[in-house]
Amino acid sequence: MLSETQEIRLFGLRYRTVLVSLTIVAFVIVSLMALTLPSIPTPGQSMAAVSDLFERFHHSWIRLFVLSALLGVILTASVLTVFSYFSTRKRLARIQTTSRAILESLVGGVLTVDVAARITIINRAASKILELPSQAPYPDLATLAVRHPRLAEVIRQALQVNEYVQDDDVAFANSRGDRSILRTTVSAQVDESGRRVGLVVLVKDVTRIIALEKELRRRDRLVTAGTLAAGVAHEIRNPLSAIELNLRLLRDEVLSPGRADLEEYFDVLFAETRRMNRITSSFLQLSRPEPITKVRVPVQEPLKQVLRLLESEATGKGVSFSLDLPGDGLEVLGDATKLEQVCLNLLINSMQAMPQGGVIHISCSRTTSEAGDCVQIVVADQGVGVPKENMQRLFDPYFTTRPDGTGLGLAIADRIVSDHGGGIFVESTPGEGTTMTVRLPLATTPAPANGDNEHHDR
Repeated sequence: MLSETQEIRLFGLRYRTVLVSLTIVAFVIVSLMALTLPSIPTPGQSMAAVSDLFERFHHSWIRLFVLSALLGVILTASVLTVFSYFSTRKRLARIQTTSRAILESLVGGVLTVDVAARITIINRAASKILELPSQAPYPDLATLAVRHPRLAEVIRQALQVNEYVQDDDVAFANSRGDRSILRTTVSAQVDESGRRVGLVVLVKDVTRIIALEKELRRRDRLVTAGTLAAGVAHEIRNPLSAIELNLRLLRDEVLSPGRADLEEYFDVLFAETRRMNRITSSFLQLSRPEPITKVRVPVQEPLKQVLRLLESEATGKGVSFSLDLPGDGLEVLGDATKLEQVCLNLLINSMQAMPQGGVIHISCSRTTSEAGDCVQIVVADQGVGVPKENMQRLFDPYFTTRPDGTGLGLAIADRIVSDHGGGIFVESTPGEGTTMTVRLPLATTPAPANGDNEHHDR
């Protein structure tokens, strides 16, 4: 059974043939009638000529009848053909309208390109994603390559050497400065006979999908790391308690006045024991995070508390703080102690990134994200920065570039922020510094059940 579009195409060929045939037949019939009909006598001719004219009409009336009937059939067929033609055009317009409506309803972007490398269709989704006009005239490949060089390249390859791509991901920055990941698929467009007549290009914004995939993989790693941490912490904490207790007993037994060297040795042992206890506590916190009690917390309070704690250490390292904190009004729903830990981890990380000292800029402001109104805490240092190859692993448990680091500070901060319904975003330039941005929902905005914790690396 032929489809409706195939029937329309077949009828188009037929009606042109019929019209040409009918025109030729009509011309022949009219010519025969002209030759058959006698010539009309002029006023000066005799009565004999008139009588001869009537005699010739008498003998040719049958032929005139047949020719007239044929002419009527031709005229009727012509009228029917013209009527069918306009009816077919109407059906074709309806099909085109339906097809266009389907294209415009698709969530993904669709472009079609003919064999001459001309873009013939851009649906509404593609126009929005690629920031291209959705109505003719469409841009050519040279114009497309200015904003989307990779897309223009795969189209050229598909046209020239029949190399088609599946799920080609490319980063794209739109006119608003937002970065997104576009996934492109290019396939051949063929007609009923299987002949290639162009390309079909599918474009989809997969930024959110990729972020969710990365978040899922990160959570899987956290689960694995937490299971390991729980076992290690359980096996270490009890022996550590015993070691610390026996160290105190031993110090009381062997320490005597004037033995400052022994006192120094014991101080080193106690300091290292406390450090191991802190690491063990971090392991436990990573594996079994404590429940969060959310109350309205002014966003600047956890920051001020942490700054008071770090003031002396920062001065000793030649680090100063530049503050841009708001007055009252910006509140978040959260656990003040947990938020202090987030701020502490971020600021310690920034201080450690500036071994030669420098300034850490800290600011708070109100902003808007996909989840609604939120508070934005920005910590920007002037440190060594993060190499590009380490950006993806920055929040992984146990990942650290410092010999004495545990790789748990940022992982714990990330989990706390995620549990508060927010996210941590990182920008870094090696040799210039790193900017970490924490976004938390405003207290007036209900916090989502699952935090939107995406790490944007730029």
